[in-house]
Amino acid sequence: MMQVESSQAIAGIPIVHHVAPPLHLVPPQMPDWHGTATTETPIVIRHAVGPVDVTGLEPLFDIEPWMTYYADGAGGTAIRYHSVDAAIPERLLRTVRPGVEYDVSYAFAPEQPVERRGKEMSAYAIALAERRRGLMAHGSAFILPSGKAALCLGVSGAGKSTLARMMLERDDVRVLNDDRQALTREPDGFHVWSTPWPGSAGIANDGHAPLGVVMLIGRAATPVVRRRPAREVVRTLLTTLALPNWNDDALGDGLGLIDDLVASVPVVELAYPLGPGTSQWIVDQLMEIEER
Repeated sequence: MMQVESSQAIAGIPIVHHVAPPLHLVPPQMPDWHGTATTETPIVIRHAVGPVDVTGLEPLFDIEPWMTYYADGAGGTAIRYHSVDAAIPERLLRTVRPGVEYDVSYAFAPEQPVERRGKEMSAYAIALAERRRGLMAHGSAFILPSGKAALCLGVSGAGKSTLARMMLERDDVRVLNDDRQALTREPDGFHVWSTPWPGSAGIANDGHAPLGVVMLIGRAATPVVRRRPAREVVRTLLTTLALPNWNDDALGDGLGLIDDLVASVPVVELAYPLGPGTSQWIVDQLMEIEER
């Protein structure tokens, strides 16, 4: 009998897993994350043992050593997850109905339960873009005392998790997630939503808020605040937002979202040393920038 598992909704979009025996999935264990109310059609992901065949797919790019993205020629995408451990099978995620249904094939049935995090996160990021609802952001985020969110972007190793841990110690700031956020366009502007997929700090708390400021983080011997030229801002956004490169229409919408973001939300680079007063300095700077 097929096992059905559901996750809490992210930005109103729930995820439903259909799991065919003998596969068994391990859900994320995030006790402080309970999601949002459901407002949209679920994303359905079906898991089964089957061939991992990329014949006819067009390779797009690699994220070594973990995965390769493909275009399927019908406006959808596929992701081949490489085996980095003999006990873990290669897997292939394919689009069935863009934004709604995805199939995951496993080359063989592993002896141990399979983490659902990677496939769930990938399918959600794909569906969010294909629904023209928004983009997944690789960055930490927290809600400022003003009630608006600061989205802190950076590639792996930039210090997102360190910043999230630092902000977690403050009573006037609510950290949403230290690594992955859903960035959506709403009638009143951009919003940031926590997800159940944290980074190395393991922080994933309930919550969402209107976006007040985008922060590009760095290190410096003394604190520095700098507004970045638009070309530099866009370059960073292109590497930290999950753009749908497999579909020209969806990609155009994603690039339009980035244009709107740069035009409507302040983007600033904050470089700083780590020290006892750093978190207060960061909050003060972001609040001042947001109020301008």
